[in-house]
Amino acid sequence: MSLRPRQSTGVSSPANQRKKAPKDSTTPRAIRNNRVPSYLKPGAAVEISSDESGFRGSWFPGRVVTAPSSDKDFVKCQVEYTTLFFDKELKKPLKEVVHTAQLRPPAPSLSESEKKRDFAVGEKVDAYYNDGWWEGEVMKVLGDGKFSVYFRTSREQIEFHRDQLRYQREWVNGAWKPPLEETEEEESEDDKVDDTEEEEDLLSQVDPETARAIAKQMFSSGTIVEVSSEEEGFKGSWFVAKVIERIGEDNYLVEYRDLREENGVEPLKEEADFLHMRPLPPPSEDYTDFAVGDKVDAFYNDGWWVGDVIESLQDGRVGIFFRQSREKMRFGRLGLRLHKDWVNGTWQLALKRGEKRPKVLQRVSVSCDRNVRPKKEISKQVLSIGTPVEVSSEEEGFEDSWFAAKLVEYRGLDKCLVEYDKLKAEDAKEPLREEVKVIQIRPQPVERIMVNSFEKLDKVDAFYNDGWWVGVIVKILAKSNYLVNFEKTGEVLKFNHFQLRLHQEWIDGKWITSSKSQKV
Repeated sequence: MSLRPRQSTGVSSPANQRKKAPKDSTTPRAIRNNRVPSYLKPGAAVEISSDESGFRGSWFPGRVVTAPSSDKDFVKCQVEYTTLFFDKELKKPLKEVVHTAQLRPPAPSLSESEKKRDFAVGEKVDAYYNDGWWEGEVMKVLGDGKFSVYFRTSREQIEFHRDQLRYQREWVNGAWKPPLEETEEEESEDDKVDDTEEEEDLLSQVDPETARAIAKQMFSSGTIVEVSSEEEGFKGSWFVAKVIERIGEDNYLVEYRDLREENGVEPLKEEADFLHMRPLPPPSEDYTDFAVGDKVDAFYNDGWWVGDVIESLQDGRVGIFFRQSREKMRFGRLGLRLHKDWVNGTWQLALKRGEKRPKVLQRVSVSCDRNVRPKKEISKQVLSIGTPVEVSSEEEGFEDSWFAAKLVEYRGLDKCLVEYDKLKAEDAKEPLREEVKVIQIRPQPVERIMVNSFEKLDKVDAFYNDGWWVGVIVKILAKSNYLVNFEKTGEVLKFNHFQLRLHQEWIDGKWITSSKSQKV
């Protein structure tokens, strides 16, 4: 451990001085297969390790600036540190080009179970010190929430409060090892057997010849589908994609809606076999009240991940346990859907944990026509019922504004019902529901973190009166404030940095960031 804060020398970055990747590093399997994990996408928060002398065994918070790019055996990307700076005034964050093996998602905080017990002598921990997390070992319990931690790399022993410590974990194949401790959700041997039996039961129902014939009928070019993966770190997930063409008897070339190539710009294209593809699940007609034990899909990291409901909170959030990664997370109900399995051309609702399916299956058949929608209804294919969306208005005085809502139902071919997040009905209590045209809705934009200041003439969305309004920055003020001009109304209003986001357009199923405005 180095006792000095880490800064750039101003000559060259440590990354440029290193000629090769760390000896023990390996390129993530997802990168090798051209599937870029969400934590390696531009703007994503990460923790960054170092091979530099004096900094081994440390992790610093930062964000990804550029997507990974391959250079022979060296897969690298540019990062920007959150707590390290290039200058003494601490105004210019340090940037480096690092190997992807030096990056991982931010480590999880202590679970509720872990918060209830103290660290013990001999336990491996990370201690927050000098702007980063350093790997060490608890040597003494000092009382009053204090612990003495020894760092082998520097042979130092320093005192820390428990708030400055976390359990040491490693990011391996898309999951944290060891996983968070959750006594209520710890998986018993019976649970593991149930998982195996459930998977074997589902596989036994699939007739390959029937599935192949249905795929040929349904998965024509342009069809929107969901694609699963058996890759480590991606098992139990489904990603929305579009069929480009069929390749041979069993495979299809697909283009993902939310996954990107290594350059971070072009949609990822990949071959998938028919057994790992399915049409979009049928939308739920009614508001779903998720109960403990329900098997659900949660939208996270650009895909739908299979998990179990373990808690239902009064504020509307739902606790989900993901058995593949052994992680627990909480979601709003709008990011969830009941899990369904696609078996031989029918949708089969998943059983609750512990339930057994009868030998004679009572399936709810869904005709092929219902799953293969006309190609002109692209918005319907992409946006399922319950999906968080943004809604534009055709009403005078509300042009160039977008309001957060959820998609409630479709009404005919070109209209749908939405329920706004912030806007209220006339009684000022219930959320406002409104029928709008399908062309007036879009997915909620991809969050792009603006660490640096906005510039003059940047086209932005400003959060005002419960919605996002399109404008142009016309003047930069002190203390991260800006003057924004709204062309439709002719108004110029003052906003802080946190009230703004870069303007993006939803065009042909892609988010396109707007260039600078050419006029004020």
